[in-house]
Parts: sequence; structure tokens; C-alpha cells
Amino acid sequence: MNEDDLDDFIAALQDVVLPTGVPVLPTLDVAAHFSVGADTGEATGAWFDVTVLRSGRVALSIGQVPGGGLEAGAAAGGVSAVLRAGLLCHEDVAAALGLADLHARHTRDARGTAVVVALLDPEVGSLSYVTAGHEAPVVATADGTSVRLPRTGSGALGTLDGPVVGEHRLGDGDLVLLDSPETPASTSGSADDVTALLDRARVVGDAAATCSAVARPTVAAQTRGAVAVLAAERRAARTADLDLDLSLDPTTGRRARVALEDWLTRLGAPAMDALCLVHAATELVTNAVEHAHLPGESAGRVVLHATHATSGEIVVDVSDDGRWRVPSDDVARGRGLAMAAGLVDDMTLTSGEHGTHARLRHRLSRPVVIERAPVPLLQVAPPVLEVEQVRLGSVRLAGFFGHDEVDQITYALLLASRGGTQPIDIDLSDVTDLSAGGLRLLADLVARPAPDPTGHAGVVLHARRGSAPQVELERAGIVHHAS
Repeated sequence: MNEDDLDDFIAALQDVVLPTGVPVLPTLDVAAHFSVGADTGEATGAWFDVTVLRSGRVALSIGQVPGGGLEAGAAAGGVSAVLRAGLLCHEDVAAALGLADLHARHTRDARGTAVVVALLDPEVGSLSYVTAGHEAPVVATADGTSVRLPRTGSGALGTLDGPVVGEHRLGDGDLVLLDSPETPASTSGSADDVTALLDRARVVGDAAATCSAVARPTVAAQTRGAVAVLAAERRAARTADLDLDLSLDPTTGRRARVALEDWLTRLGAPAMDALCLVHAATELVTNAVEHAHLPGESAGRVVLHATHATSGEIVVDVSDDGRWRVPSDDVARGRGLAMAAGLVDDMTLTSGEHGTHARLRHRLSRPVVIERAPVPLLQVAPPVLEVEQVRLGSVRLAGFFGHDEVDQITYALLLASRGGTQPIDIDLSDVTDLSAGGLRLLADLVARPAPDPTGHAGVVLHARRGSAPQVELERAGIVHHAS
């Protein structure tokens, strides 16, 4: 597989794990920004998700599976799916996190996943959240003050001893922001860096602009991993429903189209969703004008009602007082209704002696910004993995420990340990990154019984404190020495 094919495959895998859009809601402005480092040659274990529950509450989540590569990407999809199912079933962050923790205990690649889940009720402003090996959400008030909420749990998934729930109350205009553990500001040693950046960069009333303002300063300097930023701003005032009662004449369709376009613009509907809804609804109104009444009958009226549901779904009802005509045998007719049905998620039509009623349903979704950091003009090729046997029982690794290097390392360590009969030290100080497959190999090595009857540890891992491999080892709960 050449480099272009690999990039396309990684992008396709990431698209399966990540949502393609976030819902456009009446009292909550939601936006997301996701970027991948310029020299990230494998799929990442990072993900985010937005779930609208039956009660109208909205769940936001961000997580990071240890390591990288295809296994990490697949494990991220599994953890995300378990969390979403738990939220939809129980509508409770503690129950959902408990299910994800159980999943991680029985899924090796998912163990050590860092995650934060926040559940918002935009109507009353309540916020409940849980953390597992991850920073808590940041809350920015309408007056411009930002604060990082306290963590509710320090252990990652697979190690929890019962989730603890944090609570907060949001006011009108308050914003909740979740950022991935790979965000440079959140890993620079100060949890206040993201809050300070949010204080400077927030665009009140525009969650998408705020997301980009927080994420993009990190993209230029980003060389590895993935950065996710997810934001939701509460707005107590909602746009009123649209109610039109129109007489039937040649201008009815145009009047309905202009009013619906203006209403959808005020909602912040994405252009493509608005286009589909306007075309479908205008076709229904035009159909009533042209076919509801026979020639010579007095002109009637058409009523259009549109509402924005708490689920993010737009519901448009079009009713007239005419009579539904028996469809013609001409197969060339009826294309307008077919077009209307094809433009929206769902269309139903009923008729009776008092008139015809059509209903359109279409869920609004704002596209997620997903980008790769720009490649430097003089980019240095990512280092390949080097294996050096320093002495008997001591091996130094340097470079990128990816999925393809697992077999190579396994063979080298077997030689250095004389087939696993001698204790061995593995120096990871110069390793730049670890894949999920690499983490799994190291975890298996550390877990093996010591070959030395005197009790010397069979395998001892050494990593540079604060390096990417050391963070991944700690997150995955793999015993190691950090210096």
C-alpha cells in the first residue's frame, strides 16, 4: 500500500469512528473541531461524540484509547459505541461510564482509555459529568470567565472503582468545552492553559468559531496524534415556530419559500439542509395551489407550520382545504412529490374530505471540522524503529513503534532474552510513539512470570517521563520506570 492509499485508508477509518456532523438544536449551540498531526501515519485512538437523548438532554463525550494504529482506531469505535448505547438506554452518565469500564476490562486494546462524558439539559441548565483518566470540562460563563471543573475520577477505563458524578449549573450564554488529552495546551503542565486560551479566544454566541479559535492555535505546532475540541453553548431563548396561513394564488409558493428561508436562517440551519427543506416544502405548497381545487371552485387556503424539535429535527406541516385527486395513470406525473420525499429524511401524506395534510421531517446537522495539520515544506521523514542490543539482557528502542514493527521487536527481544530465559531491560527513552499493538506486546512481556528464580523481574520497561510513550504506558496501566 503506497502512502496516498494509506492516508485514504486512515481517513476512511477515522470517518467510521467520528460523527460526520453535530446536531443543530433549538437551545444549545454545538460545534466540534478535530485535527490530526502532520506526521501521524496511522489511525489514532481519539474520538468524540454528541448524542441527543429521548428526554431532550444532550451528551457530549471525548476519549483517547492508548496507542495508535488500526487496533486503537477500532477500539475507539467500540468504546464510543458502548458509551452511546449506555447513554441512550439509561440516560445517566454514571451508568454509561460503568458499562464502558466493564467493556474495557474485557477488551485489551480498550483498557486504559481516557474519557470524559458530560450530560446537559439545555432547558434547565443542569450539567452532570464523569471523568476517567481525563480532564473535566471547562465552563465559560457569559461574562467571560472560564474555569476547569474538578475531575471526578483519576483512573482510566478498566480500572474504575465505581464512577463519581460531578454537577454544575449553567446560565444563559454559558459554554461547556471538552478537549482531548492530546491538546498541547492541556498537556503543557498547566490545566489553566485551555481556560486562559478560552478567555481570550471565545466568540460569544458562536460555538463553531470558539471551537476553531481554541483548536487552531494548536494545529500549526501539532506533529503527532489527534486533537479534539467539542463545545456547546446554552441559549435560553429559542426561535419561535413558523406559522403561515396563505391564500391560494400564483404568489403563494414564493411567499412560503421566502418565509421558510428566513426562519431557517434564524435557526442557523446549514445551507444544504435549508435548501432541501425549502424545496420540499415549496413543492407541497405549490401542489396545493395547482391541484387542491378544480377550475371554477373558489380558491382555498394553505397552512404551513414549522417547528424545531429538541432532538434537532425540523417538522414542517402543510395542510390545505381541497380534495385529493385520484392519481393519474400517467407515470410522468408525480415527480414533484417524489422529489420532495427524496430531499428530506421522511415525508407522509394523508387526505380526506376536509383536505390534505403533508408532514416533512428532517434532522439538522452541522458538519464537523476535520483537518490534518499542514505538512512543513522541509518535512523530515518520520523515524523508523531502530533496535539496539546494548548488552545481554538490555535493549534500546528508538523511533516509531508502529503496528508493523511488532514482529520485529518480538524477535529481537527473544534473542536478547535468550528465548525468554533471561531477565531483560527495555529502554524506550528514544521511542517517539507507540501503537496499540506495541502497547499490547509490552503489556504481555511485563505480565510474564520472571525467569530468574531469585525473583528478578522478567521484563523492566524504562521510559522518559512526560514523553508520549510514557504517557501511553501510564494510561494503559503498564508497569514501567519513568525518569
